Amino acid sequence: MINDWESRRLTMNRTNGHMPSNRRTMIATSILAVAVVGVLISRWDRDDPAPVDEPIGQSSKGVPLLREVTEQVGLDFVHQVEDPDRYFFPAILGSGAALLDIDGDGDLDLYLANTAPIDEHRQLVESAAGTTNRLLRQEPDGRFVDITAGSGLDDRAYSMGIAVGDVNNDGFPDVYVSNYGPDRMYLNNGDGTFRDITGPAGINNRGWGCSACFFDYDRDGWLDLFVTNYVRYDPSKRCRYLRGREEFCAPQAFEPTTDRFFHNETGKMVAGGDRRVPVRFSDVTISSGIADQRGTGLGVVCADFNDDRWPDVYVANDQMANFLWINQHDGTFRDEAVLRGCAVDMQGRPQGSMGIAVGDADGDAKLDLFVTHFEGENNALYRSLGREGFTERCVQAGLALPSLALTGFGTAFVDLDHDGRLDLLLANGRTQRRGSGSGKSRSFWDDYAEPNQIFLATGNGQFTEFSGSSDPFVSTIEVSRALAVGDIDNDGDVDAVITNTAGRARIYFNDFSGAGHWLQVRVVEPDLGGRNAHGAVVTLVAGSRRFVQLANPGFSYLASNDPRVHFGLGSLTEIDRIEVVWPDGSEELFSGGPVDRLRVLEHGRGTVP
Repeated sequence: MINDWESRRLTMNRTNGHMPSNRRTMIATSILAVAVVGVLISRWDRDDPAPVDEPIGQSSKGVPLLREVTEQVGLDFVHQVEDPDRYFFPAILGSGAALLDIDGDGDLDLYLANTAPIDEHRQLVESAAGTTNRLLRQEPDGRFVDITAGSGLDDRAYSMGIAVGDVNNDGFPDVYVSNYGPDRMYLNNGDGTFRDITGPAGINNRGWGCSACFFDYDRDGWLDLFVTNYVRYDPSKRCRYLRGREEFCAPQAFEPTTDRFFHNETGKMVAGGDRRVPVRFSDVTISSGIADQRGTGLGVVCADFNDDRWPDVYVANDQMANFLWINQHDGTFRDEAVLRGCAVDMQGRPQGSMGIAVGDADGDAKLDLFVTHFEGENNALYRSLGREGFTERCVQAGLALPSLALTGFGTAFVDLDHDGRLDLLLANGRTQRRGSGSGKSRSFWDDYAEPNQIFLATGNGQFTEFSGSSDPFVSTIEVSRALAVGDIDNDGDVDAVITNTAGRARIYFNDFSGAGHWLQVRVVEPDLGGRNAHGAVVTLVAGSRRFVQLANPGFSYLASNDPRVHFGLGSLTEIDRIEVVWPDGSEELFSGGPVDRLRVLEHGRGTVP
């Protein structure tokens, strides 16, 4: 029965990007196969913990899970794609989004990536009148005001992803923009404006950059940078679809490439605590071992995946095996994705991996990985086994069958209803037309549009897909890409931002949190300018229950998220203690207490266990 899955694979022609004409047959076979496998395989391991509570506040009352507030908050951003029938490959894969507090006022602001003009030969056109990325500041009344002009973040490149981190330890978040073409690094001036330091800082990534993340891989207190690169795109290459119709190419039409890795050298130049020295990075792509592998990187997460308290790097590759770069503690990394069970699907085949969510999907206090995939391939849930690696459990979790007909990009684990279990959000949208194209679409993009998805956790690592015709998050059908999550309105629950190819960015507020309790935690480094502790692992302890979250905003797809970590706690009104493993590997305990509030924990202010 398992061998029948071989017919599921949607292989692409490696020379021209064609898709086989029997795609619908293969998808139907896939659906049947996953359904059968789901019956044959045990629902979940017997030793999984029980849920905290029964689900709270289910939407049977008619209240949407996520309410769209785009117009109410004044967001009018539209991702610009000129002449889509030129099939410029980067157009179908954008655009990025970042939730960040640029000025330290406690409100999340929003930065959105846009495109640039191209000519008839699909070459970028330099134009002062072109579109720009947009920076929007959140006002005290919740409205977003465009402050792009004069902010220094009016990047006019063909932008893809956004990463956020404080690279000079001054307490203000800095911004990295990955582009099709040269990437950009922007330093926060501390007054709501930024300056381009790309060249002086030693950043030189001129490929097709996608997702990126900041983390401190050598534990020296300064944030380093990992950037995924997609393919060596040749704009002159045309790809044909069914019946010879032109289409956006598949990644196999181009050569894979190398991701880039930059070490933050600024700390070596700081004397007497003066952090006003110029920011400097060195390219360690070769010396670290990252250059040993070429891939088609789209998503990335930086965290400790083998429980040795050193941060590692997980890369989602499109139609190639994923990478798990394990930190060797000496400045080098080794790809152990195959060895640790998170490189391929359960049949040992690479998939079209896009976005990555990280969180404790089954309540065992370990960080699991969820990876979104191409149509015809079930998404992957890699359940953490700790030091032993991962095991793929998408079928057992109920997440396989609903994903087969869709192409997933941005994704995040969030506890929408505060019942103590992490739910799952997915942003979906095709990269190639549905079938041969209807020919009757209202617009060019209709045949690429798909619904987004919400999966609600039901306990013991199980999920059920939410469907609601009146819920705008799942009923609005567009070509969705980035998903950024965070408490935008500071009411204690998690909200969401979605970007759409050639469409509006949308904001959704959480109206579903119900009567459950919650706690937010911000972990900071007072001796490093008060910056956020990227890479810290925060665990809440309440009786026999342990709730764990990673404090790093770099996950999903092309996105940076709220740096605060959020916990849904169900009926719990107090916690016993908070355990923090800091990025330098040290551990501290902090007192528990009442919930439904934000806790700010400072490194060095807890007790050593």
